[in-house]
Amino acid sequence: MIQPELSLLEFKKRFGTECACQNALEKMRWPDGFLCPKCKHNKATRIKTRRLLQCSKCHFQVSFTSGTIFHKTRTPLQKWFWAIYLVGQDKGGVSAMRLSKQLELGYKTAWAMLHKIRKAMGQRDSRYTLSGSIEMDDAFSGGAHPGKRGRRAANKSTVLVMIESKEEHAGFISMQTLESMKRTEIE
Repeated sequence: MIQPELSLLEFKKRFGTECACQNALEKMRWPDGFLCPKCKHNKATRIKTRRLLQCSKCHFQVSFTSGTIFHKTRTPLQKWFWAIYLVGQDKGGVSAMRLSKQLELGYKTAWAMLHKIRKAMGQRDSRYTLSGSIEMDDAFSGGAHPGKRGRRAANKSTVLVMIESKEEHAGFISMQTLESMKRTEIE
């Protein structure tokens, strides 16, 4: 699901409380309304002391965080949402140390959150398929190193970059490291 880009103030208004984050997560999990996984009943009550919904018919309890990166976390959802926002807004990436300071978390907690967020982003990206007119180019990635320069440098990785052309704007982008730029490998 592609979400619209939000400014910092819009994000704060929309996800400023734990309840707002729970409601947003619940809406993403059940876009057509709650449906009990056990009996398929469509009404539930929220258990306020825990992140659970209880089916009004069979009393089955389901966590709206199960199957997500938030499952079994003790960190407030509000801090998770802020972490996702900060990761998504920073071109250079957010370090665990910076995240721990900004969100008042322990370093290990911030590191684990970043790891889960990045893994989820990678899985999300694998579901995108480029379509229509696609532009391709090669790039070489790696730091400065003495010796040969350019394409033949020993420390460079070959990267194939593909991007959709959507009229005047770019669409999705995909990058893949390759052993070489031979036609068979590119295909």
